[in-house]
Amino acid sequence: MRTMLALGALALCLTACGPEGAGGSASYDEAAAEMAPMAPVELLIKSADAAADASVPDSASPEVQPANTIAYAYRYALELPSDQVAPLRSRHETACVEAGPRVCQLLGSETQSYGNDQASATLRLRATPTWLSTFRAGLEGQADAAGGRIASTQTDAEDLTRSLTDTEARLRALETLRDRLQQLLATRSGPLEQLLQTERELARVQGELDATRSALAVLRDRVSMSHLTITYQSETRFASNSVFSPVADAMGNSLRVFMATLGGLIYLVAGLLPLLLVLLPVGWLALRWHRKRRDRGTSDVS
Repeated sequence: MRTMLALGALALCLTACGPEGAGGSASYDEAAAEMAPMAPVELLIKSADAAADASVPDSASPEVQPANTIAYAYRYALELPSDQVAPLRSRHETACVEAGPRVCQLLGSETQSYGNDQASATLRLRATPTWLSTFRAGLEGQADAAGGRIASTQTDAEDLTRSLTDTEARLRALETLRDRLQQLLATRSGPLEQLLQTERELARVQGELDATRSALAVLRDRVSMSHLTITYQSETRFASNSVFSPVADAMGNSLRVFMATLGGLIYLVAGLLPLLLVLLPVGWLALRWHRKRRDRGTSDVS
């Protein structure tokens, strides 16, 4: 950066030292050849730094700022019946797509299901403040119509005034420096090495200029379109406090308990079956051997 600004200051010095009339003044090329090796680099760098500092706006000076420099992000959590999670998310996604990319842009969408009674989904999008204001206003009614409710809301705001101001000031400074370098290349006829160095510096400045423009576009996009994240969660149903609730719970869980007991018995049989396949033949052989021995003892006694 210091080398770049030093070249700009050097160009101004060379222009000021051009021919002014009679008196045997040196030509432009001769002045450039004489001053290039003799110019104090430290002085040029200080002059360039002073010019760069002057290009940054003073925070105390009154300036007209853009009408909106705040980026908003909204978060909503909806509790819904499990069978309404996916349909409502799909309805909201369709509304964003139908609005068009200039108004609403879909950033992400996902749905997860855990059995028949648990489901969750997430929708991420960004849209213009006008469309998003209307969309947010209808969320509560849509949740009520689906048998759910809005569990929580959150709004985050980030002031980008300083970032926008600094980026715009840097963009203007880079554009001015680029123009000076282009003018220097168009009018200067110095040594080839200096021309190549100026061209390299111009290419580097152009790269920084493009990157700064992209950063400025991202900042302006964050201000012009707000982010919205909606999470859909199947609601948790709590047991009733009625006196009949224990009986209702027992009736509702009786089949589950029966199947759990039956499953335990199946596990028991499956675990004992290998043992029975081994122990039964061994026991039968042992019993047969014992009977033969007993019969042999009886015959000996008789």
